[in-house]
Amino acid sequence: MEPVNLMELDGNKLKEFLASFDHVFSDCDGVVWAKTPLPGVGKFFELMQRLGKTVHFVSNNSLRTKENYESLFQAAGIKSGFDNLTIPSSAICEYLKSVKFNKTVYCVTCPETISVLESHGFKCKEGPEVGTYYYGDYIEYLTDDEEIGAVVFDSDFKVNLPKMYKALTYLKRPEVLFVNGATDRYVPLKPGSLALGTGVFSDIVSVESKRQPILLGKPGKAFGEFAMKRAGVTDPSRVLFIGDMIEQDVGLGRASGFKTLLVLTNKTKEEMMSHESLKPDYYADSLGSLVPILS
Repeated sequence: MEPVNLMELDGNKLKEFLASFDHVFSDCDGVVWAKTPLPGVGKFFELMQRLGKTVHFVSNNSLRTKENYESLFQAAGIKSGFDNLTIPSSAICEYLKSVKFNKTVYCVTCPETISVLESHGFKCKEGPEVGTYYYGDYIEYLTDDEEIGAVVFDSDFKVNLPKMYKALTYLKRPEVLFVNGATDRYVPLKPGSLALGTGVFSDIVSVESKRQPILLGKPGKAFGEFAMKRAGVTDPSRVLFIGDMIEQDVGLGRASGFKTLLVLTNKTKEEMMSHESLKPDYYADSLGSLVPILS
């Protein structure tokens, strides 16, 4: 079925749309804010709650601090946004707790993910931040460390060859867990231009280690299930997932059984329609553009 433009629905079709879900899960970057909140987003979520929908947020961004998230939600006019937010770092912690993990985590992650892991009592190792120019020196990164029981990737924009050597070395042991947070292969840095994200590096490690990671970031089904559990939701078919990225957001919706709404803040309609395998159920220019219509 082709994506439905919510901007063009008549009154009856709009009522059918609103009756098709009970819970709203929304991405943040590119949907709720860019550098600052996007117009009308606070009113959109307020309207959803007035219509009896629960509102939760699901982001691949573990880079932001709690304080940064809270300030952005506040600026957008969204109450308790951080309390209702699921991000990879929190999902990773809960997963490690669930398997009673008690060894050391090797982190190819952003500093904030390490901070969250350590705050939950997990011991972490990281680095090195700098390698050398001579390839022969890299033999030192091929030494195993029996303390390491998990390799975690999550938004390390300082990823380098030494870290990848270490990750591959540890993952030779089948008992070492391989966990991946954000999988974004591209990130939107400016309109009309996409830059490489950190997902390309975890993909390389997956291929070279011949191991598939436990995906605790979008579009992993386990991440969608974790978001549902946090939100107290049991029926995925009653969730509307809102995002701006096809691979991560529509992909998560498809994997988890959610309905999907793509806002065209970082994609054109032509880009949306040309994707080989993923298309949203619905699309709109932005959340703010829907407020007059839904009101």
